[in-house]
Amino acid sequence: MSEKRKNMKLLKPKIDVVFQSLFSKKNEKITKAFAEAILDEKVRKITINDDKELFRERPEDKLGILDLELDINDSEKVDVEIQLVDRSNIQERLLFYFSKLYYNEVKKGDDYKKAKRVVMVAILDYDLDLTKEIKNMETIWQLREKNARDLVLTDKVEIAIIELSKVRAEYEKNKKNKKAQWALFIDDPNTKEVEEIMKENEDIEEAIVTVHKMTEDEKMRRLADLREKAIMDEKAIRRKGYEDGHALGHEAGLKEGIEEGIKEGIQQGIQQGQKEGHESEKINIAKKLKSKRMSIEEIAEITGLEEEKIKKL
Repeated sequence: MSEKRKNMKLLKPKIDVVFQSLFSKKNEKITKAFAEAILDEKVRKITINDDKELFRERPEDKLGILDLELDINDSEKVDVEIQLVDRSNIQERLLFYFSKLYYNEVKKGDDYKKAKRVVMVAILDYDLDLTKEIKNMETIWQLREKNARDLVLTDKVEIAIIELSKVRAEYEKNKKNKKAQWALFIDDPNTKEVEEIMKENEDIEEAIVTVHKMTEDEKMRRLADLREKAIMDEKAIRRKGYEDGHALGHEAGLKEGIEEGIKEGIQQGIQQGQKEGHESEKINIAKKLKSKRMSIEEIAEITGLEEEKIKKL
C-alpha cells in the first residue's frame, strides 16, 4: 500500500452511501463475513437484496437509517439497520420494519409455517435510554412468557440492538470478538484499533482496501460528505430542540422544543442562505451531477431538492 493511501482518511461505513456500496452483491465475500460475525452463525448461502426501497415512512428517513437486507441459508431473513440520529422512537421503528419483513414472508394462501425466521439488527450511533444500565454492547429481544422467562413463544422473532458507544469497551475485554471488530470498523475505520484488527482479520482487511478505493472516488466522497453534513445538521437541530424542551421542564416541552428547533433551523437556513451554504451547496452539487448526466430522480434523492427545481437548473 502506498504511503499516500496509507495516510488517507477513509470514509466511514456508517454513512449510508458508503455502507450500501460496501455491503452489496459486488462485495459478496465481505458481506458474508460481516453477516457471520453479526449473527454469530455460519453462513452457507447468502442472497443480498440491493433494492434499498425498504418501507420508509418519510423520504428524509434515508438520512438516518441504512439498510442491508439478506436471505441467509434459505431459512432466515435478516435486515441490518444503522440508526445515526436519535428520533426517540427506535423501538416502534424496528417493530414496524420487522412486521413488514415478516408479512412479506407469507404469501396469500401459504402455510404460516413456511415463513422464514426474521432477524432485525439495529446498530445505533447514540446511547439508548432503555439500555443505559446494561454494559454489554448488544441486547437481544425475543417473545417470551412473562412468568417463565426461559419459555420462548417462537424462534422466528428476534431483534438485536448494538450500541456503538459500548463497542470499544467490549473489544478491549475480548479482542478476538469479531462482532466488536466489525462494529469498530463500521463506526470509524481510521482508528488504531481497526489498524490492529486488520492484522488478524483478513475480511476486515479486504473491507478496508475496498473503502480505500471508494474514498479515492471523487463522486463517492462528495456524496458521503453531503450525507454526513445532513446528518450532523439534523443532530444539531434536534439537540437544540431538546435543550429548549428541557428549559420548559416537561415532555410536551421536549416535543415543542424539537419542533421549534427544526423551525428555527429551517428559518436560519432560509435567512442566511449563502452564509450557511445549505441550499446553495445543494444547488451546486445538483448542477455538477446534472452535468455528468445523472438522472433527475437520482439527483433529487441525493440532494433533497425537488425534481422541478432541478430541471430548471
